[in-house]
Amino acid sequence: MSDIFDEVDESMRQDKMEGLWKRYRPFVYGAAALLIGAVALNEFVLRPQMEESRAERAKAFESAASLLEDGDYAEAQTAFKNLVDSDSKISPLAAQYLAQAQYEGGGDAAGAARSLSDVAAFEGDPYARLSILKSAYFTVDNQSLSELESSLGSLLEDPGALGSLARELVAAKAFESGDIARARAEFNRLRFDAAAPEGVKRRADIALAAIPAAPEAEIPADIDTQEETGASAPDAPAETEETGQ
Repeated sequence: MSDIFDEVDESMRQDKMEGLWKRYRPFVYGAAALLIGAVALNEFVLRPQMEESRAERAKAFESAASLLEDGDYAEAQTAFKNLVDSDSKISPLAAQYLAQAQYEGGGDAAGAARSLSDVAAFEGDPYARLSILKSAYFTVDNQSLSELESSLGSLLEDPGALGSLARELVAAKAFESGDIARARAEFNRLRFDAAAPEGVKRRADIALAAIPAAPEAEIPADIDTQEETGASAPDAPAETEETGQ
C-alpha cells in the first residue's frame, strides 16, 4: 500500500511542476531572450561604436597636436576645445594642450587658466594636480604670496616632483615680494629634497648664490658708542616702593 501512496505523491508533484512550468515558462523564455539580446547588443553594436568613437577621438587628438606643433594655434585651439567638450577620458589631457595653445598662441594666460580650472577641481587626479600647478604659473603675477599658497593647496606638501615645482614657485614669489628669509629657506629646502628634479636643485643653487642674505637688525648707535668707550648703560631707575598712600 505504501508504494501506491508514493506513486500518487510523485504523480501530484509532477502535475504541480508541470503547472508551474506552464505558468512561468513565458517569463523564463523572455528573461533568457533579454539576456541574449543584451549580450548581442553589447558585442555587436555598443562595443564597436565605442571603439570607433575612441579611434576617432585619438585621430582628432593627433591632428590637433600636429596643428599645435606647426604653430597653427587658432585651429589647434578649436580642435582641442572640441575634445575637451566631448567629456571623455581624453578630455583632461586635451585641456592641458588647449591651455598651451592659448598661452603660446596669444599669451592668453587667463584663458589658459580657465581651460584648466574644471580639470583642477578634482585635486586627487594626476591631471588635476598638474592643472593646479599650471594654473598657478599662469596667474602667479596677479596673486599675492598668500593667494598663491592658497591656490596650490595641498600640492605644496606633495612629496613628489610636482610638489617640488610648487615650492619653487612659492620661493620665487617670496623673493619677488621682498620676503628674502622665506625665499632663501624655501630654496635651501629644495637643495636637499631627494624627490626634486635635478633642474630644480640647480636653479635653487643659482638662486641662493644670487639672493643676498636677509639683512640683520641694525644695532643702535649709542650701543656701539658704549661698547667702544666701555661705559655701561645707565642703571634703570629704582622702583619706588608702594607706601599705600
